[in-house]
Amino acid sequence: MKRCDRKRCQILAGARETFLELGFERASVDAIAARAGVSKATVYNHFADKAALFLAAFSEGADNMREALQSALVERPEDDIEHALQRAGESLTSVFVSPIALALHRSAAEAMNLPEIRKMFYERGACLTIDTVATYLARQAEKGILSNIDDARTAAVHFVMLCHGDLVMKVRLGVIPPPTPEQIAATVRSAVTMFLRAYKA
Repeated sequence: MKRCDRKRCQILAGARETFLELGFERASVDAIAARAGVSKATVYNHFADKAALFLAAFSEGADNMREALQSALVERPEDDIEHALQRAGESLTSVFVSPIALALHRSAAEAMNLPEIRKMFYERGACLTIDTVATYLARQAEKGILSNIDDARTAAVHFVMLCHGDLVMKVRLGVIPPPTPEQIAATVRSAVTMFLRAYKA
């Protein structure tokens, strides 16, 4: 890896840790530079400002989440649609309620007065997630496994929101502690049942 690439990764790692600990408003470029073990000038050599740093850090996390979801939706010989959706839903919901995602969500909420962050948060987060699920659902509709799907993207929104249930909201509001894998699985199982009642051929 080139020196520039290593330094950029080092800065992004420091930025993620700082944003997650302090939130967007309290995090400063000075604090990020100190956490990354670089000078403030080095940070500005790579990123225009704090918002650009946040966008880059979030974008990388979104890419990792999308890759995990794509892996969960890989079709396996032993799978039926119910098992595939259960696996994907558990993967999604586990990310939504993870401590890192919750801290990132709080940081992003603080930065929502910046249009570029609002746009990025949607495009690199919710939008990519829904598009990934929609691609999978469209394939299943083409095979005749799912039906009544006039718009795969709309069906994907239905699936993702069903997987949220009230679990994600409760965790984000701090009403309940981080859920166990069993609680996540139960929420997703209910979501998959409801989804397949509407869309299974």
